[in-house]
Amino acid sequence: MKASLKGMFFTIFCLFASSDSFADQWTRHFVESNDGTRIAYYLYGDAAAKQPPLLMISGGPGSDHRYMRVGGSFERLAENRMVISFDQRGTSHSGEVQGKPHLAQWAEDVEAVRIAVGADKLDLLGHSFGGIVAMAYAQTYRPHVRTITFVNSTAATIAGTKNIMAEVFPDRIEVWREARKNLKPRFPARDINVFTSMEFVDIEKGTEFMRMIENYIYNIEVNNELRTDMAPLDYSAMLAEVKFPVLVVHGRYDPVITPQTAWELHQLIPGSEIRIIEACGHLPFVEKPGEFVKVVDDFLLKQ
Repeated sequence: MKASLKGMFFTIFCLFASSDSFADQWTRHFVESNDGTRIAYYLYGDAAAKQPPLLMISGGPGSDHRYMRVGGSFERLAENRMVISFDQRGTSHSGEVQGKPHLAQWAEDVEAVRIAVGADKLDLLGHSFGGIVAMAYAQTYRPHVRTITFVNSTAATIAGTKNIMAEVFPDRIEVWREARKNLKPRFPARDINVFTSMEFVDIEKGTEFMRMIENYIYNIEVNNELRTDMAPLDYSAMLAEVKFPVLVVHGRYDPVITPQTAWELHQLIPGSEIRIIEACGHLPFVEKPGEFVKVVDDFLLKQ
């Protein structure tokens, strides 16, 4: 009982504290990717843990990765392992994109971080766009992947990634489309509050999340240009042949990327597991942190 109460209070504290409240415990480091781009990465937890490091890949592209820290889920996951996050190129403390962006560059950045931390294998966790980055990495560096957890991830192709935002939020989608046209190349997260509001089932948690991340800077140029590069990519054949364990986690009421996308991803990957988190939208690690941590931790600890 004491343990469960401790976990409950930790979850409540993490949700309503600033998402930077752990900043002094996430240690920042730098490494050069293969094309010389500086990549900032962050470590939290026990580097000597028996479990391989868990590398979290944020969505976007062009998002400030710190949105994934809101809710405290990854600090809790670090109780059994080291957790790694990184600034995608073109964001925060990492360097600018070299030339025209290609998804392969993002995969190389993951590899640079892996080498820097000295891990032979990684547990990858990709949220949203981060899922397709994990796919790109696994295609080239499969021997270094122990597991992948896809969280509200894209499909194996961008075209196969389904959303129903217009159907669920007809009163907001046009506002969002107009707002997107007028975004500056770099903009604070508060400028896309209308979009972020569509990611949550729990309105109060969504409002608090938007308050926490309002000053994070996003890069719309990277987002626009990388989508063009990703359009023809298809990781279906690779995923149909993977031998490592895969977990697919998805919020039941995510309109940004539908549960149907998650189900089809699960059906594509032999032996994969799927967990649908009820009463939850696009960010289960924020909206349902307790359930999210248990699902991911149970999966990783049994490997």
